Amino acid sequence: MNIATAVNRKIDRIPAGRIFGYEAFPEFRDAPDAVLRAVCRRVDSGSLKRLRRGRFYKAGQGILGEIPPGDAELLKDALYLNGRRDGYITGPALYNRMGLTTQSPKTITIASGRAPQTKDFGTIRIKFVPSRAPVSNSTIEMQEILDALRAARNVPDASVGTVMNALTNRLTRLSSGELRKLQKLAVEYYNAGTRALLGLLMTTNEQPVLPMLRDSINPSSRFSFGLEPNEWPQARAWNVR
Repeated sequence: MNIATAVNRKIDRIPAGRIFGYEAFPEFRDAPDAVLRAVCRRVDSGSLKRLRRGRFYKAGQGILGEIPPGDAELLKDALYLNGRRDGYITGPALYNRMGLTTQSPKTITIASGRAPQTKDFGTIRIKFVPSRAPVSNSTIEMQEILDALRAARNVPDASVGTVMNALTNRLTRLSSGELRKLQKLAVEYYNAGTRALLGLLMTTNEQPVLPMLRDSINPSSRFSFGLEPNEWPQARAWNVR
């Protein structure tokens, strides 16, 4: 079987509306030019649509004509680069998913290693911002927690105390190894205010705090978040007000 035939058979098996790139073809590693030609021929024939450079889909057919990929598929594709998880949802869409706000934004912010850019697909807008730490499947939940802590003052319709209470519950679901990794990420990539709030959450939960997290807080620093002292009796130990 020649490469063009193999590529066409693979494309024919891909469901309509599924976004894919050259990583879908095993032959691309050894014969990229042949794969490119085969894919371009399908685009030229109209049986394959180009979403953007290097990303393609087969349009579905509806009563009113061709159906492009849905928002969920567009979002899923934006989280990966060359078949590897490269980003995670942050910003207002993350806070909504965490139950911190009822606002559902049209623009979905993705933290990734890619250059900042915004892509408008009509029904959904995807904005890429630099992630503070390298993204991997094993760190995404921790990065989400740290991003929410960092933005605690700015979560729509939520006080800092509301954000803290919600994240306290999320921390209880992490393993001891994940808690250690969470603290290391905070120390290496996040600001002092975020680290102080994390320390306060862990102390409140009676979870073990690494010396490196406590030592990363300057004793002379003060962090004003408007927390109620009666609700957060450990706040003063982390210079949080």
